[in-house]
Amino acid sequence: MSKHILKLQNPEFLADPAPTLARLRAQGPLVKTKIPLLGEVWLTTTDNAARELLKDQSRFRRDLRIKSKSNSKKPYWWMPNTMIPLMDNMVLKDGADHKRLRRLVDQAFARTAIDDLKPRIIEIADRLLDKIDKEKPVDIVAAYTRELPFEVICELLGIPLADRAFVAKGIKPISSASRPINMIWAMFRLKAILGYFRADFAEVRAKGRDGLIGELVRAEAEGQKLTDDELLAMVFTLFFAGHETTVHLINNAILAMIDAPEIRQHLIGNPEHLPLAIEEFMRFFSPVMMTKAHYAIDDCEFQGVQVKKGDALSAFLLAANHDPARSVDPETQIPNRRPNAHIGFGFGPHVCLGMQLARAEAEIALRRLFERFPQLQLEIPGKAVPFTRRIGIRAPKGLRLILA
Repeated sequence: MSKHILKLQNPEFLADPAPTLARLRAQGPLVKTKIPLLGEVWLTTTDNAARELLKDQSRFRRDLRIKSKSNSKKPYWWMPNTMIPLMDNMVLKDGADHKRLRRLVDQAFARTAIDDLKPRIIEIADRLLDKIDKEKPVDIVAAYTRELPFEVICELLGIPLADRAFVAKGIKPISSASRPINMIWAMFRLKAILGYFRADFAEVRAKGRDGLIGELVRAEAEGQKLTDDELLAMVFTLFFAGHETTVHLINNAILAMIDAPEIRQHLIGNPEHLPLAIEEFMRFFSPVMMTKAHYAIDDCEFQGVQVKKGDALSAFLLAANHDPARSVDPETQIPNRRPNAHIGFGFGPHVCLGMQLARAEAEIALRRLFERFPQLQLEIPGKAVPFTRRIGIRAPKGLRLILA
């Protein structure tokens, strides 16, 4: 079977993925691809195939050791030793291990908990907007859309205000890395921030503190079998999984509202419709285009295709969300689309833990921004907005706006 070379960073693909998705879908529900820098990956091309893969833990697991046929940490040979503990996270866990770790943080991300957090999110959004000089062009990503989710996740974790600038500087190398070599280099620069968190955990154990870190430490003390490495991995997972997706969702939504004045005016006049529109922005853009790899436990048949033990499979969320078998007229943004059973936040056991938080942040961020600056525009109208070069992400790299 021939392999398709899929260039996920290609600007033409990112701007209009429909032709590529149609070609892949025509080859079948599961297509072998070669993705530059990632290697060979079987990609699902339909909604049905993506959902089946994401819920099937009897044939597929996320544990990379399946691929390496080893029970050691050799799969991470390229990673600095100090970074290996970060791989002990719930995103890469399966079965009972995943359930145990997720159960410890589920309550903090439940809808009721997020509702309690909304007034604080509004305060943070207003404070960030107050700081912007509306008389000058502004990169709204740097000034607002990246800062808001970062501040909120710090709030949720209970990171002291005095430490947040240091944490932001420490996290930035990973969140801004766009190529594997940059990622590896960034990991070597994380030593200081890892040391900070280990010291912080010790202080919280000794003195206690409000916030999710405090709750996780208390759970550890109550016999929940949370190791120090797991605690560290959990915090980093929440930063990246709970922060990055939200940033890209908000940026895509801003771009969509600029590009479609009729959608913008409708949502400004009817802000109660924003939640529906956010679901459509998530479906249409699918900012996280594909899931982490799932590895076949044994040789098996999946979606009519023979898959070998250790083969990597990924749910192509972008393709699923543009599958005409699931969504009517999928290439059109319909802000009041109902039903809208997209899987932009994933599906199955690993469905995005922070999706309720992302929805709340996106709604508040958009509402507060467009209430203040309803006529905002791109600094250079009509100029194509560059997308980030990070593999698997579909979102603007920056958005320079004229607000006044």
